[in-house]
Amino acid sequence: MILKSKSLLPVREHASLFLSWMTMLMVFIAVLSLVGSMALTNLISSWNRSISGSLTIQIPTYTQQGEPRGDAVQQDIQKTITLLQQIPGVKNVSLLNDKQMSELMAPWLGVHEKISDLPLPALLDVSLDSTQSFLFSDLKSLLQEQVPAVQVDSHRVWLSHLIETAKAIQNMTSFILFLLILTTSFTVIYTSSSSLALQAPVIKLLHMMGARDSFIAFQYAFFNFLRALSGSLVGFILALPIIWIASTLFNPVQEPLFATAHLTHQQMYVVLCIPFIAALFAFITAFLTVLKTLGRMV
Repeated sequence: MILKSKSLLPVREHASLFLSWMTMLMVFIAVLSLVGSMALTNLISSWNRSISGSLTIQIPTYTQQGEPRGDAVQQDIQKTITLLQQIPGVKNVSLLNDKQMSELMAPWLGVHEKISDLPLPALLDVSLDSTQSFLFSDLKSLLQEQVPAVQVDSHRVWLSHLIETAKAIQNMTSFILFLLILTTSFTVIYTSSSSLALQAPVIKLLHMMGARDSFIAFQYAFFNFLRALSGSLVGFILALPIIWIASTLFNPVQEPLFATAHLTHQQMYVVLCIPFIAALFAFITAFLTVLKTLGRMV
């Protein structure tokens, strides 16, 4: 492993190696799980803002038979805007022009496609006041009753289902992290307890020589800290290529739905701290375990 240290006390070498390998595996899984969970958190937050902050309304410019609707389109647009402006919770209503439509369709049609030649509907961008209660179903019923041709974008419905799925995956990831913490705890407890049990005569001799329990516990804990840190760093380094490959493969489909999946700087700092947090956790667990075990040995 990366870090090696010789303890002032007799420590089982193969047990400490077992701790290093287990910590390496735990940190490897923890980094991947935490990065995935953070990416999902960012996506869920973005999708929630999308649901609560805006709404898209379509007004067809062609009939189902493919014939232009002519002046009826402008009449439906004006009537829809008038109805929306009278509804509490609606902040602003604007009709997307050709330039905005081109920018909106560019990820799918390309920037060189002439939007005016396509049978696209007229789009109304509706900004909502998130501080007021708003029932999407009531708005949809009102608009379709007054303007039968209008189509209220149902992305809010399927996006809410997508959010629920993402939350379920996030909860599963949190459970995996909880299991990793438990597994690391049991590993540290096992290595510390087994080493102390085999070295009981030496421990008694140290007690006779005046060594305190806190000194002995610190020696064992610090040795476990170095072993856990070496394994954690290796596990962290092994996880980095997986994250890079996943982000590279994910990049082509990142826009527009998954654009906010990238981590913030604060989240990156948290990920970088994982090896040191795991090593510190191993130190504290080993220290408390050894102290408790020594208390029973006296």
